[in-house]
Amino acid sequence: MQWQLPSGKQAAYLKLISLISQSIENGDLLPGDHLPPERELSLQLGINRSTIQHAFNELVSRGILVRKVGSGTWVNSGKWGVLSQGVNWQSYMTTGRLGDPENFMIRLRNLEHEKDVINLAHSSIDTDLSLPVDLTDMTARDLVTQEASTAISGALDLKHQLSKHLSPFLHQSIPASQILITSGAQQAFYLITQGLLSYGDAIAIEEPSYFYQLSLFQAAGIRVFGIPLKENGGLDLDVLEQLYYKHHLRFLFVNPTGQNPTTETMPLKDRQELIERCQQLNLPIVEDDPLGLTNAIMNDQVTTLKQLDPSNVLYIGSFSSLSGESTRIGWLIAPPAIVNRLAEIRQQMEAGISIFPQLVSSQLLKQNNLTELVDRQMRLLKKSKQRLLTALKPLVDRELVDYRLPTHSNNIWLSLNSNQKFTSSDYNTFLDEKLLVRPDFLFGVHVNHVRISFTQIKAAQVEELQARMERVVLKMLK
Repeated sequence: MQWQLPSGKQAAYLKLISLISQSIENGDLLPGDHLPPERELSLQLGINRSTIQHAFNELVSRGILVRKVGSGTWVNSGKWGVLSQGVNWQSYMTTGRLGDPENFMIRLRNLEHEKDVINLAHSSIDTDLSLPVDLTDMTARDLVTQEASTAISGALDLKHQLSKHLSPFLHQSIPASQILITSGAQQAFYLITQGLLSYGDAIAIEEPSYFYQLSLFQAAGIRVFGIPLKENGGLDLDVLEQLYYKHHLRFLFVNPTGQNPTTETMPLKDRQELIERCQQLNLPIVEDDPLGLTNAIMNDQVTTLKQLDPSNVLYIGSFSSLSGESTRIGWLIAPPAIVNRLAEIRQQMEAGISIFPQLVSSQLLKQNNLTELVDRQMRLLKKSKQRLLTALKPLVDRELVDYRLPTHSNNIWLSLNSNQKFTSSDYNTFLDEKLLVRPDFLFGVHVNHVRISFTQIKAAQVEELQARMERVVLKMLK
């Protein structure tokens, strides 16, 4: 790239910060690029070396640059620890480029609606698998009446239904005052960033993690740090403690059941040790449990973190496992003071929830045959999973790919068995074949894995899926 400071009356170190930041956003500097040595850059720009150091130190503190002992200064190859400049479009673009340097997701979304595409990227259930809801007794008058009387924290009837199903599952009484209804899990995360965190605060997430994809943290100026996952789905607690003291962590966000993307479910012993360590550190936990409601309805007794430590864990879930994207309703279980605070913040933002999806969700949970409906859905999902496994079998038999069967997930974390470390651009091979997947770098790691979901695979696609997977894998492993 051309190293030339912009004109203006700013101090030279601010001009250099601006030059580097703009170059990253424009694509002139890419994640992982090596910057010129400070002495060389000083001569090229005609400024003191101390000025170069001042600018680099500031960008390192924001996580945009990283220093490697003995090899110089580099553009951060990920977005771990990056501190954005504030809530604006520019910060969204910066975090997007850091998390997805090849604009993989833009290309993926452009392919989504093409007829011959095979979608393994989306884990939300297909509309054919969504639970039916009987709305024959619902009238327009009901909608108007309920809309007028609903509290800003959500419809009371829906809260009662959630309490009825989740209280036995979580082994504690969940009164309506502890439930905040949201328009999906992501709104719950967003409200936490707005109401319980401040600009510059640090949080920890699993590494790899679905949370890594969410630009809402860094758009709010929240620094994100990764805690390595062990093979069994547990967290490296020593790293957690080190990061807690080094960066003054305010929250730990985890998805311990059917972890996204690895699909691992954290063992009970690891959960207990995690709770104990967080209690010692006085570190609150946000537990995301996408399949929690399904497990509750089917009496699948997974010991949640919320069950182990009711007062220090905020518990988030949604209806997506039952109704897909057709009903964007989620919830946050928290102390009443937090529920009220976050509801007020949402009200001030004019980001309330329509009453209709709340009534639909409430009606869904009231159905007498709910258990039978969910059981049928799970059997259909099992068939979809088997279709994917059938398509993968020839590659598994030849030891070209590998995976571990998930127990509480609609995804498979597929390993591509190569000694070569794949780059972000290598995964475009999938898109070239119109196979939509989510590569490892979108979750903050580079480990030769892709997350593939089986929720939208049709029986008629199996043969073509098998052929495309074979072409992609052979091309990548050659």
